[in-house]
Amino acid sequence: MEDKKTNSASKSIHAVRHHVPSARRHPELSITIITWNSRQLLQDCLESIYAGTRKVDFEIIVVDNGSRDGTVEMLHQSFPKVRLIENVTNRGVAPARNQALRAARGDFVLILDADTRVMPGAIDDLAAFVRSAPDAGIVGAKMIDPDGALQLTCRRFPTIFTPLLRRLQFIPLFRNSRTLRDQVMADWDHNSIREVDYVIGACQLIRREVIAEVGFLDENIFYGPEDVDYCLRAQSHGWKVYYYPNATIMHYERRITRNFFRAVSWKHLWAVFYFFQKHGYLFNAKNRDYAIIMPRIIEGVLLGISDLTAITGAFLLWAWFRGKMGLYTITDPTQLFTSAVLIAAFWFVLFLFFGLYRAWYAHSRFDELVKIVKTVFFGVVLIFMLTFDFERDFTTPPTRGRLLIVTYWLLMSFMVANGRLVLRTVQRRLLEAGIGVRRTLIVGWNKKARALLDKIKRFPALGYRVVGFVDVQTPKAHQAYGEAPVIGSIRELSRIISEQRVENVLIALDMFHRREVTEVVNQCTELPVTLKIIPDLYSIVMGQARTNQIYGFPLIEIFPQIMPLWQRRCKRLLDVTVSLAVFALGLPLWLLLAAAIRLDSPGPIFSRQKRVGKDGRIFKLIRFRVKRKEPLNSNGRPATEKNNFQITRAGRFLREWHLEKIPQFLNVLRGEMSLVGPRPARPRVVEKLKKEVPFYMRRLKVQPGLTGWAQVQDAYHGAMEGVKQKLQYDFFYVENMSLAMDLKILLHTVYVMLAGKGQ
Repeated sequence: MEDKKTNSASKSIHAVRHHVPSARRHPELSITIITWNSRQLLQDCLESIYAGTRKVDFEIIVVDNGSRDGTVEMLHQSFPKVRLIENVTNRGVAPARNQALRAARGDFVLILDADTRVMPGAIDDLAAFVRSAPDAGIVGAKMIDPDGALQLTCRRFPTIFTPLLRRLQFIPLFRNSRTLRDQVMADWDHNSIREVDYVIGACQLIRREVIAEVGFLDENIFYGPEDVDYCLRAQSHGWKVYYYPNATIMHYERRITRNFFRAVSWKHLWAVFYFFQKHGYLFNAKNRDYAIIMPRIIEGVLLGISDLTAITGAFLLWAWFRGKMGLYTITDPTQLFTSAVLIAAFWFVLFLFFGLYRAWYAHSRFDELVKIVKTVFFGVVLIFMLTFDFERDFTTPPTRGRLLIVTYWLLMSFMVANGRLVLRTVQRRLLEAGIGVRRTLIVGWNKKARALLDKIKRFPALGYRVVGFVDVQTPKAHQAYGEAPVIGSIRELSRIISEQRVENVLIALDMFHRREVTEVVNQCTELPVTLKIIPDLYSIVMGQARTNQIYGFPLIEIFPQIMPLWQRRCKRLLDVTVSLAVFALGLPLWLLLAAAIRLDSPGPIFSRQKRVGKDGRIFKLIRFRVKRKEPLNSNGRPATEKNNFQITRAGRFLREWHLEKIPQFLNVLRGEMSLVGPRPARPRVVEKLKKEVPFYMRRLKVQPGLTGWAQVQDAYHGAMEGVKQKLQYDFFYVENMSLAMDLKILLHTVYVMLAGKGQ
């Protein structure tokens, strides 16, 4: 994408010479070459261009990356028509080539390396081919060694193993590996025109329209796969890459360095890692076979190491300080090690419980600091209570040893917070460099959406990498803004999210697209993505959103997790504890009820029915059988009238006292349900309501429950209209769920059961 900071780049330019080689206002072809200490090779290259190019009007632009071998003087003396851009230092391959691309005026741009020699007519033939192939965005020529041997310069996109195999080519086993031969297309004769994945950057003829749509080379790549990256980006915009063997270029292929410990080698290694992270694949570029998650894994490991160091260090410092004050402390190494391990385990469980190990990016470091201080305070209070001596501590004033617990709290807060501050600062720098970002899709193709992309690019630490736009209608061919293409319409949103491995969806539609906003929200509710919307569309989803603002960058998150993580952990702990208690304490009664069901009527003790659980997962709901036979009504569903004649005597008793649901505690133990939540619906009902009720799928973002706000508020309705009325209560619960509300519903449920009311 075009760099907005062109003026800053010009500070490193000493001279720019312009030459128009013909009467045309601009040439048809711009030939761009970058050079660094390649005086003789560059001179041979320029001579071959002028000698062998007759049928196309061209200009030559040379960018010198701080050469010290007389290159600039040679150009002034021997090639005064060349447009020269001088850099004080070596800016790298991509930045230097971008300088030339910005200066180019031709309809086509030919990128050449300085260590090439153009065979007679090669450039003329390349230009003729690209004119005849309107779908050709990038074309590469046949390249040979000085001795005439073929160079394998058209290739398949690399895999994660390709860079390593290329480094190990000095070993015969790796030099002849099938993986490497397939990647460089070694088993093809290279004598026919062919569409390929990419052609190397030593010779790339690029159509002007491609540069306008795709943008410029990625300047995060100092030296490395910038040519692969550009071809992959061009193909994502719908352009094709061709290998054209009828034009021949001699290539001396001078490697920059073979020393792995040189700085440029490390920059190349970083560029390779950045490339795979950017495009989200390891083995198959076109299928996005694996979104890179290594930064998250690395984050988790480093976070654990940082916390372990801080926790252990704080404990040892506190123990040392107690010893210096003449107080009791552990001195035996074995006991000290055991205590440190137990303390570390305690804090890790507590940090996990309070959500301090959730995925982090683009969040406030100050907010995390406050959360650490509060969590450590809670943990220290818990330790104080667990070590409390009721006889001594109630009758005597606190001793110095007890008061030192405050010192431990300060040490823990300081060390954990500082360790994380360093880690988060490094992580933010990685995000700014494009490492660990989340693949993001912008819904909308308008001025508002393009302005949103500009803001995202100004703040890379937000962690968004925009893969493209989605339009309301089916897009026209080759629509794009900078590097981000329009890759489909809203109707294709689910498919696009899956194929592109999208993690964030940002909605930037116009206000009159209210129906489309609802459609986007409904599609995304069923997918594992974070959904955010710009503020002026908030009224459409009001009550379903939470503001998220960083760097003054306002976005409203739709359907956030209302219940904090620690409350969700407590909720699950309560589910398991109550379920086990119900089974254990009421076992004699449940056995008696099972026997009564079996003796009252033939058939199984339990009935199992399909229900839709959290995130749309289907599970089998278990309950005591209450009917002789499950008849179907006119809608094809089991009849549910309260006084249905098929209900058995045992079943009537179970329903009157709401005991038929007791086996559902097994669903709770399995994690398919919770004690409190919206009642699980049948798949057919869910499919129907998805189409009729806006944001219905939000109901499936929480675990279904044995009881819920709707069940304790209203009598049971079997008709569809009754179901829709109860949805209002379900949505109220989803948007206000908390431990306090769960306890309120459970107490109300007990009252309803004893009073014989509700459902």
